[in-house]
Amino acid sequence: MSWEAALGAQTALTGIAAAFVYLLLRRQRRGFGTLEERAMLRTLAFATSTLRALRSGLTRASAGQVLPAVAEQAAAEGVALYGPEGLMGFHPRSTGPAEAHRLHMGTEQSAVLDALAAGRLKLVDLHPPGGETCELRYGVVAPLIVLERPVAALVTYHLQTPGPAALRIASDLAELLATQLRLQAADQQRVALAKSELRALRAQISPHFIYNTLTTIASFIRTDPDRARELVQEFADFTRRAFRSQGEFTTLADELIYTRQYLQLEQARLGDRLQLRLHIDPEVLNTTVPTLVVQPLVENAIKHGIEAAHGGGTVEIRAEDQDDECLIVVKDNGAGFEVARATNDGGALANIDSRLRQVFGPGYRLEIQSRPGHGTTVQVRVPKYRPGVRAS
Repeated sequence: MSWEAALGAQTALTGIAAAFVYLLLRRQRRGFGTLEERAMLRTLAFATSTLRALRSGLTRASAGQVLPAVAEQAAAEGVALYGPEGLMGFHPRSTGPAEAHRLHMGTEQSAVLDALAAGRLKLVDLHPPGGETCELRYGVVAPLIVLERPVAALVTYHLQTPGPAALRIASDLAELLATQLRLQAADQQRVALAKSELRALRAQISPHFIYNTLTTIASFIRTDPDRARELVQEFADFTRRAFRSQGEFTTLADELIYTRQYLQLEQARLGDRLQLRLHIDPEVLNTTVPTLVVQPLVENAIKHGIEAAHGGGTVEIRAEDQDDECLIVVKDNGAGFEVARATNDGGALANIDSRLRQVFGPGYRLEIQSRPGHGTTVQVRVPKYRPGVRAS
């Protein structure tokens, strides 16, 4: 399962669960609701609660959170979760045989871990020859398969040989828990990919830009020392921001400050060849945006538009309040370029487009209009609020 599909499944699961829970609770309050509906309600509530508990992965703490709910569903005397290193948690359905079994759990660990390594459903005899015994007779070991390998095992405990229904229940519960862990792994992959692409974008800060900036500062040292000093400070702050350890998201205000610093350095170099127009609605300054989403667009407009055009040109930056969205526009009247080539060469535009889709979904992407000799317009839409997206 790709991380896009997994995240889609996660969203769908949460939304469906919430909808069914709401509707069925309403019907039950009115005196309606069949046995099947109530069973579905319990199952969806179980799925939702385990999803929350396993959002940070499977640990001893999260195992302790999910096992009581698992025990209610398992039709067994007790349940446990084992990891590759051993027991992570145990929960008896009631006092009695399962509670007494705690004293004998060491005798089963080797068999459970062997079953976990095998990666398939297995029935374990809890009374090995010569071992200590208790009333619980059998354990059903159901592996949790994540990324095609067993990462843990759910064990259900039984007084007698479990029938087909008990085996199926254990297998289905393990698969549900594994699905929650797959969603968590997919979310980790998304975050890791976004951070990797952000590092790649930072690494694209052009040595040519650095050389040109230092050359410009050097020229001002002779003609305008005060201006040179200001530019040195701007350049130092710009590079500090560029290479500092920064989160995946920032505010639009912070992104525009970084862009302003870049523009001051470029205006010092290009002089009258670079003109600017700015229009920023104050209402959108606190909007959370992916880090490095505006400055690379402005850099692209200068490098491929203004510098390449005879006589220079104008770069326009707009940030508009549009109800529940923020529209960001970077426009130039420079040389223009071929859009297909720019968005498929792995450069800054392709990087930004990819990150927008990862964070906000396929409906949010770069919209580029450009023709050689007629300039370029790039538009970015971002929602003003998206759960889980916060500036660091």
